[in-house]
Amino acid sequence: MTKEVFLRELTRGLQQLPPEEVKRQRAYYEELLADMMEDGIDEEAAVAKLGDVSEIVEEILRNTPLPTLVKTRLKPRNGWTTAAVVGAILGAPIWLSLLLALVMTVFAVCVSFGAVIVAAFAVVFALAIAGVGIIIRGVTLFSLGGGYVIFSIGSGLLLLGLFCLSFLAAKYAAMGLFRGGRWLFRTVKGLFIVREGK
Repeated sequence: MTKEVFLRELTRGLQQLPPEEVKRQRAYYEELLADMMEDGIDEEAAVAKLGDVSEIVEEILRNTPLPTLVKTRLKPRNGWTTAAVVGAILGAPIWLSLLLALVMTVFAVCVSFGAVIVAAFAVVFALAIAGVGIIIRGVTLFSLGGGYVIFSIGSGLLLLGLFCLSFLAAKYAAMGLFRGGRWLFRTVKGLFIVREGK
């Protein structure tokens, strides 16, 4: 693939972005190719070294802020004509309700993820506090007998052991929830990325 073909396909793939962003990305890759060719790499080899154009476009779109994608996705292809404005106003009760429902659903899921993480760590640290409290209580009531002290210290150590295990479980659960939240955000963002041929 030649440099011009690569840049033409890159520009075509990024058409949903604002024109200044498309120009910026095109200039960046044009300069990158020029630098490689100045270093003695053949034009087609330099283009091949960059990788597949569709993967580059996908990466650029994935890294584009969501508000930019939403704004450009919702903008009519031929600009805001009178018919497009009237259609947007008349359809507002439907599309605005759906958009608000989507935003609130994503927000509720994120808040739920956060609440589960906070609750899990609250339970974990409650085990640690209870374990330390029982050990201190057992030592201070030494006058009740050695059996009570041993039982209290053993119970406290058991709770501290459970704290260690449950802390690891809560940590991995939190990491899983963060990954799930990131996947959800990418999925919602993907709704606003125009795929080739659509």
